[in-house]
Amino acid sequence: MSDDGALSIVVIALLGNPFSPRYARARGARLGARALDFCALNVAVYGPRGALWALHERSIPDEARDARSVTLGDSHIGWEGDALVVDIVERTSPFGRPLRGRVTFRPSSSPGEAFQLDTGALHTWWPVAPEGRLEVALEEPSLRFAGSGYHDANAGDVPLESSFSRWTWSRSHLTRGRTCITYDVAERAGTERGFALDIRGDSIRRIAGLGPARLPTTRWGIRRQTQADASTLPAVRRSLEDTPFYARALVEAQLEGLATVAVHESLSLDRFASPWVQFLLQFRMSHE
Repeated sequence: MSDDGALSIVVIALLGNPFSPRYARARGARLGARALDFCALNVAVYGPRGALWALHERSIPDEARDARSVTLGDSHIGWEGDALVVDIVERTSPFGRPLRGRVTFRPSSSPGEAFQLDTGALHTWWPVAPEGRLEVALEEPSLRFAGSGYHDANAGDVPLESSFSRWTWSRSHLTRGRTCITYDVAERAGTERGFALDIRGDSIRRIAGLGPARLPTTRWGIRRQTQADASTLPAVRRSLEDTPFYARALVEAQLEGLATVAVHESLSLDRFASPWVQFLLQFRMSHE
């Protein structure tokens, strides 16, 4: 997010796109679906005049990735010294406009601790770099800004919808060198799990005392909640994505006495798994 809060960018490398209808059909047909045949670089850019979105699914060979980099078509992500550099060469969906440029992220912390999200330990989340500086230099469209950034990673041994019915996540920049991340999941078995982390440098502390707080449902009827100080009322400042199964927003909340603006995500896996959403998803992404 830019320092003035007006612009933001989200970049997600998907190695085995969990939201791919083609991947789901291949798994359902028991054809020995290979995750690397369903990869994509998802890029979303948000500004005062609207949003740009790219998600082009493609197959990549094993040699397209190693411990420090991955190549997705003409796009590339890799570590250059202490900076994570993303070279974007994509086209927007659904209109195919060019989306090209470079994003450079320089972490200021790296705790190195991973967390299991489910009871069966089939899904792992790692806050790789909870805080850092971001530089965005896009050529098409022409756009430059700098601000605060965040880098995490998820991995799973089974599809998300097999384990969860819903989840929410948020990340707040509390003060310089201090980040709060919340996670809440509802498992298929009925278990609800959640945690809130206060990350300062490379140390992680679990926050106790935050309470669940409801947020307005989305236009598509997706239930939303977050964590905040007891007796406070979080509010949605701006909706960034509002889809039939997923929502991303900026949320104002109070955490440990500090007023913050969090990037907040809600995901309904029940809705995602429905046939009509699977049909609509085909028009949200392109593929080779």
